[in-house]
Amino acid sequence: MEIFFLNPKQLIAMRDYPPLHSPKAFVAYQKKFLAGEKVEPVVVIPSGLVIEHLKKNTDRFNTYRQELERFLDQHPLAAYFMLGGKHRSAAATILGLKIPCLVVHNDSDVNKIHALMADGKLKGVPSVGKDFEVTLSELEQHYFENKVFWSMDEKTKAMVDGGDISKIKTRRHKNENLY
Repeated sequence: MEIFFLNPKQLIAMRDYPPLHSPKAFVAYQKKFLAGEKVEPVVVIPSGLVIEHLKKNTDRFNTYRQELERFLDQHPLAAYFMLGGKHRSAAATILGLKIPCLVVHNDSDVNKIHALMADGKLKGVPSVGKDFEVTLSELEQHYFENKVFWSMDEKTKAMVDGGDISKIKTRRHKNENLY
């Protein structure tokens, strides 16, 4: 699968903060980025596919439809829903780097993710279900329960404002050249 490098404003992050579950993981990813090492990509789904799925359950969708529409109107760059990876994404965001991502469109892509995981080439990728439909359903459940949308850029700012991570000034590596 091809790795894409996306800006934090392009990513719709899950509402799983606060708290930052592992400050150690954030620091470890930050160190990997600074050392110029490859960092595992974050799995994302194009927003059009997610929204199409969200609309299937009309009653549930209507409970957060206005919030999603408002978010998308205010965030025209937001084009992908994240399936986790907040520590990696926040580390890249703080360093001013683009976030390495694998884009999932269908069952074939989900199977590729599972094969990469089985081969040990991809670790720590939560929220990828047994197939694409299950993955979308788990994402829908998250938004039905939370009814809040924010970009990875906003999520990282909240982590800084909450004191869980800090901005640093340092030499940046162009991570697109690592893969």
